[in-house]
Amino acid sequence: MKVLVTGGVGLVGTSLQNLCKGSECNYCRTNDNDYYFISRKDGDLLDKNHVDIIFQVYQPDVVVHLASVVGGVYSNMAYNYNFLTDNLKIHMNILEACEKYKVKKLINILSTCVFPDDAKYPLTSDQLHNGPPHFSNEGYAYSKRMLQIMSSLLCKAICGVKIINLIPTNIYGKNDNYNIEKGHVIPALIHKMYLANTNNTPFIVKGSGMARRQFLYAGDLAKIIMEFVHMDLPQQQVSCIISPPSEDEVTIKDAVDILKRIFAFNGTIEYEKKYEEGQYKKTCDNKELEQYIPGFQFTPLQTGLKNVVDYVINNYQLIRK
Repeated sequence: MKVLVTGGVGLVGTSLQNLCKGSECNYCRTNDNDYYFISRKDGDLLDKNHVDIIFQVYQPDVVVHLASVVGGVYSNMAYNYNFLTDNLKIHMNILEACEKYKVKKLINILSTCVFPDDAKYPLTSDQLHNGPPHFSNEGYAYSKRMLQIMSSLLCKAICGVKIINLIPTNIYGKNDNYNIEKGHVIPALIHKMYLANTNNTPFIVKGSGMARRQFLYAGDLAKIIMEFVHMDLPQQQVSCIISPPSEDEVTIKDAVDILKRIFAFNGTIEYEKKYEEGQYKKTCDNKELEQYIPGFQFTPLQTGLKNVVDYVINNYQLIRK
């Protein structure tokens, strides 16, 4: 089986690569499975011709579609239009290639941030289109919703393809984008605390710190994706929220306090409440995942953040920033 992974050198893509190289993945130790991790150097996914060439070369049976134009809350607010149009182009090119080259299974990665702002909690995958998304990331949100809709229509048009929409909560991990202005909340906080700790300056957090999130370690998501790649599902279409249990939800301030202990930071922490924080909460649970992978054990936030902080400290000159 040939598995093509778009966004293959990003946060989740590198976690999948590491999983394939390790000893704990039984699927990756057989000669019957080939994984191809593509990135910008292999072609521009905004260009339909580039995508067609990629699919022609690899002839994949399964596509894990990780590639998207992404950013943190302030990046989304600044570039909502671009996040919508660029992602729509990417998704359309991938889906057209899946149709043309008769892909058997397409795994899309959505996000809990694309749900309506007034959804019922805990979130369930059937609420995806029940209202407008939060204004701060509406471009990205609508592009991901359209990916789900287009994939569903593709499935109806081509009986041979199975569609799996995985909907993770906030992902964090080692190979993240640590840009303070454009990165997601965890890598931005880690970078800011690293600098504050190094330079003996105050640690500034935009917002009140009261917004609530469930953070998902990228290595855990990689394991879950791998299971779905090889899972023999009777359904033609599956949507599944990927989240730690609801009791693992924390405030941004809680996450900052954990980072403070990991860094042994003794400086001043200031919260600038005038700044937008995005959705107040996106509470999920692990009940949908339990239907497919019973008993999955998520990495505790303290453990995952310690792994990432150690990585940043030891590789600061190499991280994306």
